[in-house]
Amino acid sequence: MPNNSTAPIVIVGAGVAGLTLGHLLSKTGKPVIIVEQEAKVGGLARSFRYNGFTFDIGPHRFHTDDQQVMNFILEILKDNHLVIPRKSGVYMFGKYFDWPLGSSSLFKLPLKVMVKSFFDLLRKSQVKNPDSFTEHTISQYGDTLYRTFFKHYTEKFIRIPCEDVHTDWALAGINRAVIDKRVKADTLFDLIKGVLLPKRVDTVFIYPRQPGVDNFCRILADNIRQQGGIVHTDTRVKKVVQDGTAINEVELSNGESVEVDKLIWSGEIHSLAGMLGLEPFPLRYLSMVCYNTAVRGEPTRDYQWIYYGDRSITINRISVPCLFNPANAPEGYSGVNVEITCFEGDEIWERPENMIPVVRKDLNASKLVRSEDDIEEIWIERIRNTYPIYDLPYRQNLSKAMSELSKLENLMLLGRCGTFWYNNMDHSMKMAMDYAEHLLTGKELQGKEKYFAINQR
Repeated sequence: MPNNSTAPIVIVGAGVAGLTLGHLLSKTGKPVIIVEQEAKVGGLARSFRYNGFTFDIGPHRFHTDDQQVMNFILEILKDNHLVIPRKSGVYMFGKYFDWPLGSSSLFKLPLKVMVKSFFDLLRKSQVKNPDSFTEHTISQYGDTLYRTFFKHYTEKFIRIPCEDVHTDWALAGINRAVIDKRVKADTLFDLIKGVLLPKRVDTVFIYPRQPGVDNFCRILADNIRQQGGIVHTDTRVKKVVQDGTAINEVELSNGESVEVDKLIWSGEIHSLAGMLGLEPFPLRYLSMVCYNTAVRGEPTRDYQWIYYGDRSITINRISVPCLFNPANAPEGYSGVNVEITCFEGDEIWERPENMIPVVRKDLNASKLVRSEDDIEEIWIERIRNTYPIYDLPYRQNLSKAMSELSKLENLMLLGRCGTFWYNNMDHSMKMAMDYAEHLLTGKELQGKEKYFAINQR
């Protein structure tokens, strides 16, 4: 049954998951306090604004196969949204290809790669270790594509050797990149079938009419405040006070001590473990530096975002905000959001300005700008804990972490960081909706393990 305590439900993290849950709870009169350590709401869906430019953290946009989630998105945005067709690409072998691969891609591939990939179809390798990213990817896509694309791109992105990566990274990563379930790209056969026998799939997205995807989060935060809830920004939890199997109170960096009915944690779990007196969990998050680049002129490509798998290019991925909404860049300019992943504390994180010459070189070499002279300014943003790292032992380590944290009966973990789940915004919203129903009605969380099991084999 739902808890009738008059103490507030405290939600740590004002990202899409935390704000969705806070909105749904406060809408019914539940006392809610949201605590966000950043200066503004949005979490990984924050936006940055400078001199008429708006940049999101990568290619954020709304797409979902779940009608309940879509209804919620439209309820929040109302008429303040655009419907845009998807156009994404991948850069490899010195050329741009549509992604997912289309019929135009076949004759752009190097002949040697085409021939070797064809023979890969005839000799499917056996998987001896089902947890191995390397063995899984070779068995599904062949040794040629693994060596020429997947291995290099994955190691550049995740910053650990492919031999140390779990299969779940392949399954989750490809799903996140493909997005639309109607598009099949699970095997080399699927890719080739999509190239030779293309079935037209028109994927569309929702994006706020006002510049910045964070408008969705700002509306949610305003709603929560209007409904009687509290949203603290630039504030963090300093201390968690527990008594046996329950959390009684949290102390905040603004000096407040807050009694707790439920504590919903959507931030990274290492700081939580430390405050609970637990040993550090052997789980790692990948961070990222965004190089938000002001470029003179129209975009040279019509791709909204591009994955860079070419060995000559250092950057991971780019997105072009004005191709989501023209209002994201001043007239006569286009912006390019460049992503380079790293671990917090390493050279890129500590001295990101040293990578600016590399960013300029890569944008010019890949012809994403007409000339380096068209790059007017680059603003740097460090983004903590953007991706969970799925290394080989992560499942066992995650299971132990969840087992320890589940001993606290009024603690719930939520969202990408809280559940160590490589997901998209719609997944986080759906999870928050299920949690809201559970907290408001007592309805059991059916199949709760789906929020922690990425591999849907």
